[in-house]
This record gives sequence, structure tokens and C-alpha cells, in this order.
Amino acid sequence: MASPGERFDASSEDLARAARLLVVRSRREATGLFAGNYVSAFRGGGLEFDESRPYVPGDDVRSIDWNATARHGETFVKRHREERDQTLLLALDVSASMRFGSVGASKAATSAHALALLAAAASRAGDRTGLVAFDDRVRAKVPIGRGIAHGRLLVATAVACAEQSAGATRLGIGLRAIRAAARRRAVLVILSDFRDDALFGAESEAALEDLARRHDLVAALPVDPRELRLPRVGAVRIADPERPDRTLVLDTSSRRARRRYLEACEARRRRVAARLRRVGAEVVWLRTDRNPVYPLGRFFNERAGRRWHRGS
Repeated sequence: MASPGERFDASSEDLARAARLLVVRSRREATGLFAGNYVSAFRGGGLEFDESRPYVPGDDVRSIDWNATARHGETFVKRHREERDQTLLLALDVSASMRFGSVGASKAATSAHALALLAAAASRAGDRTGLVAFDDRVRAKVPIGRGIAHGRLLVATAVACAEQSAGATRLGIGLRAIRAAARRRAVLVILSDFRDDALFGAESEAALEDLARRHDLVAALPVDPRELRLPRVGAVRIADPERPDRTLVLDTSSRRARRRYLEACEARRRRVAARLRRVGAEVVWLRTDRNPVYPLGRFFNERAGRRWHRGS
């Protein structure tokens, strides 16, 4: 279901083909260890009765099944199993800065691939999924639901929005839409480069803190190789896609200029990550020249390990 600010035609033949290919690829990649680690990282929200069994020394006396005990003449205890009942809500930034891509895919395409992997893993686990795509407006929504057709619609919508990334990043718009969509506890994954100065403002901080308190909040940030290493190719004109009137020329033949550029990129990454962690979000980095299945898989594994050590 698209918002009034919708820019795309989800029936476009090229976009539909790209979405189908991404669905197939992601379903193939989101199997085995990846899917298992997703389930372990984001466990269900409750317990449901499984069966009664005879008491053995060490069992919690609070779990005694008094009805079964009376019927059998010996002590029985109730056994419960985890009730999955999980929701994954995906928020995709489709602003102009997400179009950037110097090597491999753009930030928007990398984020769409990661989103499809997450949706595939959630589908295998039987979880519900939903989508909010935003820039300076909410561009599209897919209500929370389940099923193969639902998953295809979600990925197709994400691909279509990512292909037409435009507009400024307005994090507050996305956060309000996420909060409205997530009416019960959920896993919230925001796929964005967070190029919005409002991230460091009191209003966005309070909104993020509120989401992290109510939900499992994860920030997935795409990073381009040119933000990690700058080649020596002479004078390069640099423009801000969200402020096209602001351009500068960077002399990459200068070692000092390259160093200052990379230091600025690193300082921004650290500042953004520190702010996100401060409000309670977990952070995962996605390189645009690498398959997002690997950093996501590592993140799931590490998160599951932390949960195990906490005994949760």
C-alpha cells in the first residue's frame, strides 16, 4: 500500500524483474546458519504450554502440574516452549544520499538487498513483516503481515523505492511512521546512512530512545569503500546529493587532502554510531562492495551469543 507521496510504479517490468530476482537470491542466501542465527538473535516474546512430564530432582516446584499429578498419582511438571509470535518492521531510507555508490552497488541497493535477506529469514521463522520507506516524506508502506505474496510485495516495494531514491533525509518522518506501525513489541531495523543533522537533536534522540525502550532497535548503515579509502586520481568534484548547490573540489593527489577527507568520514561514522548506541540501538555496518549476508550473519551470531551469556 503506497502513501500519497508515492513516486514509483510497482508494476514496472524492469522493477518487477529486479524484485523477483532479489527475492529468489535472498531466499537462497537466508537459509541454514543465517536463518538459524536470526531466530536465535530475535527470540519470541512468550511461552506456551507444551506437555506434562514426570518430576525429576532439580525441577522448579512452581512448575508442578497439579491436575496431571492427581490423575497419575505421581508428581508431574508442566513443560513450556517458546512462543515465536515475532514481528519484524523494516524502515528503509530512500533519500538522495542513498543513491551514492562508487564501487559495487549503491547504498540504497545494498540496503534493499539486506532488507530482502531479513524478510526472507523472518518468513522462514514464521514472523510477521512490514515496511516503511521514507525520505522527507513517507514514500510507501506495506502493512504488517505474513505469507509468500506479502513478502514479495514488501521486497518489490523496497526495490521500487530504492531505485528512485530522492529527497532529503528526514529521520523524524521515518521515526513517526515506525512508531505508528509498531503498536506491539517488535524488531525494528532502520536501514539508513543517517545523514540528517536532526539525529543529534533532542527530539530525534528522545524518539529513538522511546523506540529502543519499547522494541529491539537495530540500525543498519551502508558504507561505501570511498568513505574508507580514497584513491589518488587527481581533482575530483564532490557534491551533496541532498544539497546539489553545495559542491567542492578535492585534490586526491594531495596526501594531506586524502587524509583529512578520510578522517572526516571516520569521525562522522564514530559520531553517528555513538549516538545510536547511546539511545539503545544496536549498530551493524553494511559495505556496498560486499554481500550484506555476511555482516548480518555475524551480527545475528554475536547478538545470540550475548543473549545466551545473559541467560535470556
